[in-house]
Amino acid sequence: MKKDKIKTVLVPLLIIVAVVSLDIMTKYMIVARFDDRPGGRIDFLGGLVRIALVYNDGFVFGLGQGYKNVALAISIVVLTLMITYYLFEKNKSSLFSISMGLITSGALGNIVDRVIPGRPGVVDFISIGVDGVYRWPSFNVADSSIVVGAVLLIIVFYREENKRKKQASG
Repeated sequence: MKKDKIKTVLVPLLIIVAVVSLDIMTKYMIVARFDDRPGGRIDFLGGLVRIALVYNDGFVFGLGQGYKNVALAISIVVLTLMITYYLFEKNKSSLFSISMGLITSGALGNIVDRVIPGRPGVVDFISIGVDGVYRWPSFNVADSSIVVGAVLLIIVFYREENKRKKQASG
């Protein structure tokens, strides 16, 4: 297999397998630990980091609660667009491949969660903040993967724009 093929196919595929597996495994463990204990939680660092089961049947950060099927449909459309964009992108740097693998795996992890029969929503379980001051909305491994992938993708776009500016001026 050519080096370019490894970079553009194998790396994102390995990221997807690893992140989706970790996401499914952590969600399973959280549901097994907390599903029969409403309000149960484990606090770390004096409550700065909290592990507690939260079901999100809406969109990102808990917005649009009650629209599980709409969120599923939008997730599938966005995932399809991301994969299509990746397949047709001609300039696939390593960082681009990694970022797209992370975003895709996060989207897949949450889609899998939305289609599990009887599950009221996506399992979120990590919460960071200080009670009474500010607590970030609960999230999971898939959400983290999407955010890290998006930040890396912004870096890719920033680098590409700088390259274009240098080529245009030089």
